[in-house]
Amino acid sequence: MKLLIADDQTSLHTFLDKTMDWAALGITEIKHAYDGRETLQQLGEFLPDIVILDIQMPFMSGIETLQQLDHSIKKPKTVIVSAHDEFTYAREALRLDVYQYLLKPVDVVLLKKTILELTSAIQAEQQSVLAHEFGKLVHSRSAYANCLAVVERACGLLKLQQCAVLQIEGESLSEPLLAEWLLQAEPSLIPVVYRKSRDKYSCLLGITAPMPESRLLELCQETLSRIQAHIPELAVSIGASRMMNGCHADQLPELLEQSEEAGRLSFYTCEPVNAYQEETFNEAWGMQHFQSYEQAYREMVVREFAPEAARKLTAEMFDYFRSSRIPPEDVYSLVLHFLYVIAQSIPSKGRSSTKLDNITMDDLKSYRNIRELELLFMSLIDHIASIMKGPNLTEDMVMRVKQYVDLNYGEDLSLQMVADRFGVDRFQLSRLFKQEMNVNYWNYVIQIRMEKAAELLLRTEEKNSVIASVTGFVDESHFSRTFKKYYDVSPKQYRQLHRGEKH
Repeated sequence: MKLLIADDQTSLHTFLDKTMDWAALGITEIKHAYDGRETLQQLGEFLPDIVILDIQMPFMSGIETLQQLDHSIKKPKTVIVSAHDEFTYAREALRLDVYQYLLKPVDVVLLKKTILELTSAIQAEQQSVLAHEFGKLVHSRSAYANCLAVVERACGLLKLQQCAVLQIEGESLSEPLLAEWLLQAEPSLIPVVYRKSRDKYSCLLGITAPMPESRLLELCQETLSRIQAHIPELAVSIGASRMMNGCHADQLPELLEQSEEAGRLSFYTCEPVNAYQEETFNEAWGMQHFQSYEQAYREMVVREFAPEAARKLTAEMFDYFRSSRIPPEDVYSLVLHFLYVIAQSIPSKGRSSTKLDNITMDDLKSYRNIRELELLFMSLIDHIASIMKGPNLTEDMVMRVKQYVDLNYGEDLSLQMVADRFGVDRFQLSRLFKQEMNVNYWNYVIQIRMEKAAELLLRTEEKNSVIASVTGFVDESHFSRTFKKYYDVSPKQYRQLHRGEKH
């Protein structure tokens, strides 16, 4: 901290320099002024944190100097020294927020006590300032010009040699308790804890003594142990950024991002404490690979559901999540999507008894890592298996046949083939399908194929021969005849009419 001694008596300056151990009191820079005008100039240029100020000086008294101080300049903590024990001076000093009024000759013990009190007060103020600016940084993720200067000054006054940022996740934690537990792990810290949401905290660790990066993870582990000792049932994770020399506001947004990336790592490592690593997640993954899983799950439910095959498919999918390092939030979204697909594929008689429809994203996120999420998915596979083992009601069987047709319209859908697949007599299937769907089985097959063909005619430029093959027709001529009979126009005319083109 910076100190200005302003007194017209050279002997006082000499006396204080000889008797006071300024460094031990936290003072790093000292300047001297010998009259009122020089004092006012130094207050504006040197910007001291503390000033020891005589009242009676040439050109301008100490009181007048404080009165003329530019309002744009932060007023320093002031200690008045005076040979005059007058109530008028003391009253004016009090009005100007002077911290202490000492009489000459100066009591060294009392002055030391006063300086220590002031340095402690300034540090507390700067810690509060740092917390305020850090909170703004957490939200804005950018350091504006004024923030830079304020943070740099606060870090200098707090004597921060290094800093790091932690992302702490866990419900019902208290900011003061978190700060206390961190201090118990490492007394050289100045922790600033900011609550971002119900269960997430960003913590700026100001470090006043040199610390190796390995020690940062150790103190995270020690803090975690203290949290769990007080709240054993609470699931907590900590992500640690890299350490930075000094504490520079323009680099804090990057440390914030690093701590959050490290926090997300626990999803895959299943460890509560993680350090930042570069290129942690695959942000460029595509959805194409997972369309095959969607189709596979849908068909498993529509056909005869085999729990072991479903478990194997699920294990394969989660292994792919791990090996590809899909971002955790995307894994949650994919899992929710697949559960929705499965729920919608369950025949209506069984769907009312499944709990899949009621699962939300918040439910999934309560499972904090991929291992827990996979176990949940596996348990739901067992749940589906129990549903599918229920009585083979007519409606359920017909709905499964319908879904099979909807998904496999391009394959062999002869009545005999489908009846064999579902283990039912073909004449019984024909009767039951007409009974439940109010349409003949084969007419329904033609309907689905025609709807898909019409969609392809409008959405693509494929030739009739290709569309015929995709929709299950043996040749183009059979496809064209069936299409014209169904829509009263040829495939070519249908494409022209619905695209608004002239014949």
